[in-house]
Amino acid sequence: MCAICNFRIEFGVGHPAALTVAVATRRGIEDGRIEPIEEMQGPLGAARARMSAIEAMNLLQARIEATLDAERLLALPDFYVFLIESDTWGFFHATTDGFDPDIVPEMPDVTSTDAARRSNIIVGSEAALRAWLDGRLTMDTALSDSVFHVDAPDAARASLTSMLVLAETTVDDVR
Repeated sequence: MCAICNFRIEFGVGHPAALTVAVATRRGIEDGRIEPIEEMQGPLGAARARMSAIEAMNLLQARIEATLDAERLLALPDFYVFLIESDTWGFFHATTDGFDPDIVPEMPDVTSTDAARRSNIIVGSEAALRAWLDGRLTMDTALSDSVFHVDAPDAARASLTSMLVLAETTVDDVR
């Protein structure tokens, strides 16, 4: 399970690709491929937006766990997911039983020039994630249109990209 609920976000880190993803998501909304996320107003708006993002990450987690067998899951590198609308981060560490719900990750490194030190990060919008989960957007399109951005060294990028493409299929297709 994603460690989002235990994740400390006080560090206020964004990601350099967030603006690119935001512009690409806006284009997808204007093209009608992506439904916009309802803006949460009022004193509890930010909390509701965060809860919506957490729900979307939980759906991503469930999709990945349902489509990848234990061997493929364990082969994944640790990675973060950053949803730009609410600046919500999640951390994913695979175990034989799915993603570890008890792990408390370090702050992601998004600025190191040393690729080996940078964190593996999937940057996206909640709106695009929900469109992908609903089957309205393919991962190939999402990646080529920059609606999703995988920031990781080559081997980890290939593994995470493959995970996302594979998670697009049904459980029966994979196993």
